[in-house]
Amino acid sequence: MDRKTMLLLLLTALAAVSEAQTDCSRGACYPRSSDLLVGRSDQFHASSTCGLTAPEVYCTPYQQRAMKCCPCDSRNPDGPLAHTLQEVLSTAGPERWWQSPKDLHPVMLQLDFNNVFKLDNLMLNFKGPRPNAMVVEKTMDNGRTWQPALYVAADCQKYFPDVSTASPVTLDQIYCYNLPPIGANPYQDHTVEISPLRQYSYVPVPTNQKIKDVSALTGLRLKLTDLGDVPRLPGRALSRFFALKEMKVMGSCLCHGHASHCLLEANNKVSPQCDCQHNTAGVNCERCDDLYNDLPWRPAEESNTHTCQRCECNNHAQRCHFDPAVYEASGRRGGGVCEGCLHHTTGPKCDQCAPGYQQNPRSQMDRPDACLRCVCSSEGTFNGGQCDDNTGLCSCKANVEGQRCDRCKMGYYGLSASNPLGCSKCSCSTEGSLSDVCDAVTGQCPCRPYFHGPRCDTCARGYWKPHLSQSCQLCSCDPTRSFGDTCDQLTGQCQCRPGFSGRTCGECPPNTYGDPLMGCKPCMCNPEGTEVCDKQTGSCLCRLGVTGARCDSCSRGRCDSYPSCQACPSCFFSLDTQRQSLSLALKGFTPAIGPSPGGSGDLGQFEPRFRALESRLNLIQGSVSLPPLSSRKIDDARSKLNKIRDQMDDLNDDLSPLAKREDVNKELDNLRALLVILSVEFKAKKDAMENSVNPSNTGAFSAIKNAYDDSTDAAKKVNASKNTVKESADVREDTLDLQKKEYPNNTRDITKLNQSMATRPDLTPVAKKVCGSVRTKPCTPLQCEGDDLCPPEPTLPCEKGAKCVGALPLAKTADADVTEAKDRLEQLSNKITEAAEQLLKTQDVTNDVRQSSGDLSKKMTQAKNNLKGDLQEAEDVLKELKDFLSDPKSNLSHVQEVSDWILNTKLPLSQPVLKKKLDDLKNLAKNLPDSTSILNQAEPQLDSAKKLLKDAEEARDTAKGVKAKVDKLLAGFTSADGLISDMEGRLQNNMDFVDDLNDKLTQAKDNLDPAEETLDDVSEMIDPTKPQLDELADLLQKSGKDAEDAQNLADNAGDEAAAANQEMLTALDELDRLKDKAATGGSGGVAGAGADRLAKLRTDAVELTNATDNMLDALEGKADSLKQLQDEIIQKSTNLEGLEDKLKGLLVTLRKKAYDLSTCQG
Repeated sequence: MDRKTMLLLLLTALAAVSEAQTDCSRGACYPRSSDLLVGRSDQFHASSTCGLTAPEVYCTPYQQRAMKCCPCDSRNPDGPLAHTLQEVLSTAGPERWWQSPKDLHPVMLQLDFNNVFKLDNLMLNFKGPRPNAMVVEKTMDNGRTWQPALYVAADCQKYFPDVSTASPVTLDQIYCYNLPPIGANPYQDHTVEISPLRQYSYVPVPTNQKIKDVSALTGLRLKLTDLGDVPRLPGRALSRFFALKEMKVMGSCLCHGHASHCLLEANNKVSPQCDCQHNTAGVNCERCDDLYNDLPWRPAEESNTHTCQRCECNNHAQRCHFDPAVYEASGRRGGGVCEGCLHHTTGPKCDQCAPGYQQNPRSQMDRPDACLRCVCSSEGTFNGGQCDDNTGLCSCKANVEGQRCDRCKMGYYGLSASNPLGCSKCSCSTEGSLSDVCDAVTGQCPCRPYFHGPRCDTCARGYWKPHLSQSCQLCSCDPTRSFGDTCDQLTGQCQCRPGFSGRTCGECPPNTYGDPLMGCKPCMCNPEGTEVCDKQTGSCLCRLGVTGARCDSCSRGRCDSYPSCQACPSCFFSLDTQRQSLSLALKGFTPAIGPSPGGSGDLGQFEPRFRALESRLNLIQGSVSLPPLSSRKIDDARSKLNKIRDQMDDLNDDLSPLAKREDVNKELDNLRALLVILSVEFKAKKDAMENSVNPSNTGAFSAIKNAYDDSTDAAKKVNASKNTVKESADVREDTLDLQKKEYPNNTRDITKLNQSMATRPDLTPVAKKVCGSVRTKPCTPLQCEGDDLCPPEPTLPCEKGAKCVGALPLAKTADADVTEAKDRLEQLSNKITEAAEQLLKTQDVTNDVRQSSGDLSKKMTQAKNNLKGDLQEAEDVLKELKDFLSDPKSNLSHVQEVSDWILNTKLPLSQPVLKKKLDDLKNLAKNLPDSTSILNQAEPQLDSAKKLLKDAEEARDTAKGVKAKVDKLLAGFTSADGLISDMEGRLQNNMDFVDDLNDKLTQAKDNLDPAEETLDDVSEMIDPTKPQLDELADLLQKSGKDAEDAQNLADNAGDEAAAANQEMLTALDELDRLKDKAATGGSGGVAGAGADRLAKLRTDAVELTNATDNMLDALEGKADSLKQLQDEIIQKSTNLEGLEDKLKGLLVTLRKKAYDLSTCQG
């Protein structure tokens, strides 16, 4: 490799690094500082200004000990004596300043940004006495609260004793800056520069955090707290005030390291809006851009850009958001969730088809046509209406059927998306429904007569269902004694009018008896002891343990008082049993004992015993006898029973024979059932009465009651049937009268109609209009002679193009036209299908070309990145080489060794070969087709082709859907015929264009392959230079180490020479001292020994002096060689400077070509 080529590569690397540092590509970048006051004079305010209300005079020193007094009048801001706050702006003229009123402090200057900015430096140029103390404050909430950012004072310990002057070690520590002394003249200009970040330079936190916590602000306030000191002069005192000549607020927009500059507004005003990089967005680049939220937003760092990553939405979304849960679940690889998926897609990455759509088998998931509409019902399928990806069939729920899963199975109803089975099972009543199948939509079961409701489990109006019955029965409510014909569905109870009771309202109300029509009587039963009062007779049916006609006394065996009538204890029944046994024994003794010897009443010897027995029997009888009340009630009951029997006999005589009725069998069945129930009740009552002393006639009474009820019901039914028969006879009579009245008139009308139809209407004109008849003779419904009314069926009197007469010929012609149009539509449909398939193929080729272009772009980007890395490595080697050559410590021999190695090193490829490769790349770039242009050109044509297909389909549907009148139908066919022909021509033109587009895409795809191969050749050409650069770096490192060792050796030699020189001087001094001592006297022996020692010291000193001189001469020679080598290095560096501009130009050309190739631009 020659020297020029090596330097060319190294300078290329240097230029690449310089550019990388300016485009935010390698780490955090920050906008340059500008004066934030520019353009914000209306947002800059002072708490006080001199001369706003009246002129004020200020006196300041003049020359040595004189004084100068000048007025301040700020009532006119533009006047020469005004000193308003606008004078501190950098745009103000010379010798202009702001001034405060005299002796007033504190005074505040406030700048409102109303947005977040970053403060870099604050420059204050004071005119006159510099303030002794001030505080710089900032706000982050637009002035609602203020925090001190920095304290500044001439003596921090005096003015701010509680504030530290040491450098902060945390970001929350406040710092006080001591101002330098002002000198002898306090009225001279004094400049104070404040940098917020400088004071926190030792805090170990990232730079971006320092900027956010220290430099970020939405407003700045300068509080001037103490006036500066002024000298005392004789006479009038000097004025004390604050005066600021210029103020600069240097800063920029706050971008968190994601922007290199801010946007500018009018008048060079710095905007808070950052020109965001790294896929960030927002005024301060505080968030990721809409489609770049796959990783959490982070501020950029010096070594890491923290670029926001694009969400994988398969080209179906424009926005996404970051989800921490998704991010953690993915192993912190990505947490983006796409929003507003387009093209009928859904899912966190828009990688699934939406409900009601299925994946297009002829497309890919990242294309707009990835999902097609699905015909499956979303209510009847498991997956919300999606089809099977492979078969395209619908997956029906368990109770759903049909090709689209849109109807319930037999026996199910109510298709619903919320039902996991799809449909609910029909729940028809087994008693009231004709079958188990219900309506598939409403669930209504088919009901039997007199049943209704969705399940047919409710009787219809006017019917009720008795317990254990399988059918509904008529309520049979008494029409005069109830409010209507409806009754309770469970009990059959009708709604009775006042004064009536019973299920059908045919009885007296509770606690009454008798005939309601004759008047109901109150029952005389005691309610406490009565279960029911007989509705017909008023007899009381007592509860268990109670007896009496009114059920008002306890029965035998009940010893407690009425109405509780609790059962007697067991001893009572034991005594009663003994009494009955004795009575029976007594009756057995009576026949065996003959007449007494003494005649009647004389018992003889048995008299004492019989008397004793009699006494005991009387005692027992007295203890078990019935109470008087019970005996009386029994007698009353017997009397009433006899009366009832007499009344019953009378009724039997008065009753007429019952008429035979068809429903008597049914009534007999009901009576039998009633008889069974009464028998059970009778048996229970009979068992209850057996414990009483005298038998009861309750059973006979019940039988009489039942017979009376039956006879009463029979009489009612007979009376009801009489009315029905009478009504039927009346209706039959009215019908016969009506027939006799209307029959003659109807017969007369029919005769007239037959006579009229023999002469009219004439059907011949109608036949001409309907079927194109050529008949001339009249034809009526009853008489039609001659030819047929209409021509025979095969006859078609109307040819195509001829004038047609009659609806039937027109219809036949229209039918033929429809058949012809149908055939042409089928042909057009086939062509449309063929064109659609060809469009799909073209789209596949387009995607392949796009994919190939993308792959080539990625390879070029990778090659570009590799080249940048190589250039960076070459730059590092070049820097190390420059440092080595310019280092005066470098050994001349090592420098010569490195120079020889560089000159002897050869590139893997010669310079002509390298130039040839570059020319090949240029030619290939020129000949490479612009695939982007081709694809952009193809998009409108493809859209036009798709629109043409849609128009063709609409035209086809229009032709098929014409169903108007005959004339309009023919006109529609004519229009459709022209439209179809036009569509066929346009479709053929577009198919030709698609073929041409396919050829161009194929050619573009073929031309991409050589570009890929050439790019690989360039990469292979650059790879061999890496080992040579590594070898050069190792050589430089070794040479640097040798130079350092040589320098250390030279330093040690110099130190040793200095030490030797010092020892020689010491020895000479010692020699002189000894000489003086020898001259003053001493013994001869001693003198001889001293002389020898002096001679030896002199010899050693001479030798040491000679060695030192030799070493110094060698060092001087080495210094001359190093100086000569340094001159040569400087001369060579001068020669290299001229090549740097040429190298930069060549680098720009190379990068432009690389960019053109990566974007497929010629």
